[in-house]
Amino acid sequence: MDGVISKAVTILRELPSAEDHELYRVLVEADIEPQVAARLVEFLPMAYSRLILAASGARFSNFFRRVLSDGTSEECLLSSEPVWNAAVAFAEAELEQGVSGEDLLAVGARSAEFHAANRLLQAGSKLENLAFEAPVLTWRAPPASLPGR
Repeated sequence: MDGVISKAVTILRELPSAEDHELYRVLVEADIEPQVAARLVEFLPMAYSRLILAASGARFSNFFRRVLSDGTSEECLLSSEPVWNAAVAFAEAELEQGVSGEDLLAVGARSAEFHAANRLLQAGSKLENLAFEAPVLTWRAPPASLPGR
């Protein structure tokens, strides 16, 4: 899985302004299995942003919510997702190997949690006072209906 994640991280860094559906398409074109590509687009930015914000004192949910085809959602444990676990391990390994803050940010800044933390900081909040709810992920499995596919 590390080779797949490495390829995905490189693509995310090379295409900083690409929309999620564009990244998904590029990952699939790079021979990453569609289901894995969709999860990487969702989980890599979140894993990196949480790593960046880890020392801030901000608290993050161990769960996420997946929107279902009927419009409802179900709560799932992040650690139940193999791609999440691999993304977190890969991000932590990069940090331990001395990857630059700029490279961490190139992936982590794509996260909605990162954007929310940044907006709250700009409004005068202190990160140690923040507790994030479970993120809501809207891509359904399998992602065959994503734009550009």
